[in-house]
Amino acid sequence: MASKLIPRIQPFGDNGILIGYDVKGYSETACKTVHALGDILRGQDNIWTNVIPAYDSLMVTFNPMVTEAAAALRKVEEAYEKISKRLPRTKTRVIEVPVYYGGESGPDMQNICKSSKLSEDQVIKRHSKITYRVCLMGFIPGFAFLSETDKKLHHPRHETPRGLVPPGSIGIANWQTGIYGLESPGGWQIIGRTPLSVFDPKRETPFALKAGDMIRFVPQGAPS
Repeated sequence: MASKLIPRIQPFGDNGILIGYDVKGYSETACKTVHALGDILRGQDNIWTNVIPAYDSLMVTFNPMVTEAAAALRKVEEAYEKISKRLPRTKTRVIEVPVYYGGESGPDMQNICKSSKLSEDQVIKRHSKITYRVCLMGFIPGFAFLSETDKKLHHPRHETPRGLVPPGSIGIANWQTGIYGLESPGGWQIIGRTPLSVFDPKRETPFALKAGDMIRFVPQGAPS
């Protein structure tokens, strides 16, 4: 099997099913499986009204006018069985995200330098060397929660969140890294900012990123 992790697959409300793993921290296996399962279920678009992935869980809702709850549950179990032996290879977008690290764009960079005992250049190199998965979108429009960053860069959130964090800010919170889609209060440690418009409701496609994408941060002004 591709994974020894076994998910819980259970009804969730009148027309939902929750697939979830009991894991601590970030599990690449759980995340890959969740997204692979989501891709299969999206192909059954006459059944599912929502397919919403997260780090280690997947929430799907179904149209009760099209299928009954028991049949929908079987569809999910069959889809999981299909990928449990071997995860399918999927084509994903790899998006380069330009980032200005430190200075006014990264007011918390020195917090990360202090806790990691790394120089600013070393922090930048470690943060930007990883190709990250967009694991889920939330808590505000366009906010991209990404896969685990370098372990040396792990750092807790601020005890007191900032009143406003600029759009495009790149932050660290514990093991996570993420991108703010718009101006918002927030408690993440801000180490940089991208000029990329991550979310614009006036665009035909408001979201520049979506769950399942892969991204690479590209430092603007290469670290020495």
